[in-house]
Amino acid sequence: MVIKMTEIYLLRHGETDANKNFIVQGRMDNPINETGIKQALDTGKYFKDLDINFDLVISSPLKRAFRTADLVNHGMVLRRPIMIDKNLIERNFGDYDGRKISDDYYDLTRNGMIPNMETDEVLEDRVCNTLKLIAEKHDGKRLLIVTHSHVIKALLRKYVEGFTYLTYLHNCSLSKLVFENGDFKVIEYNINPLIDNEEKA
Repeated sequence: MVIKMTEIYLLRHGETDANKNFIVQGRMDNPINETGIKQALDTGKYFKDLDINFDLVISSPLKRAFRTADLVNHGMVLRRPIMIDKNLIERNFGDYDGRKISDDYYDLTRNGMIPNMETDEVLEDRVCNTLKLIAEKHDGKRLLIVTHSHVIKALLRKYVEGFTYLTYLHNCSLSKLVFENGDFKVIEYNINPLIDNEEKA
């Protein structure tokens, strides 16, 4: 059997009111706001303008990711069915879910001191194993996966030197990777398609 290269585009969801107000969302099921809707539509246009089409769209089960996936999908030339994978859900931030980000948040997160928070090791195992299973199942395909900041960061932290959970990812930022011979390679990361669209306008 010939194993082909699988292309994966990881897309962070559009803006929510919690993002706007610097509130940690984690597993909270918030919808995207008007800005987030525009970001998702513009991202679909970005793919359309570059003639990038996907064989499949896969989303986290949370509303903000699925709505983003649906709007991006509608903006592209070829619309695809959207599958939901529960393992693409955002990190569990434990007792910090729903709280406004304060000065101590970054130190607490970095040092794993937030009670009931999903640890780096558990998160990274979940994300890497999930993405590997998806890539193997859809061998040789081009996939759009719409998910969350720390899900994407968990993968990038492992494969991009110097990348940390403190690195900022824009809403609707893109990271492109390939899966071949049993492992991932990051091609580009934290691309902002909204800026790229503005520059072309």
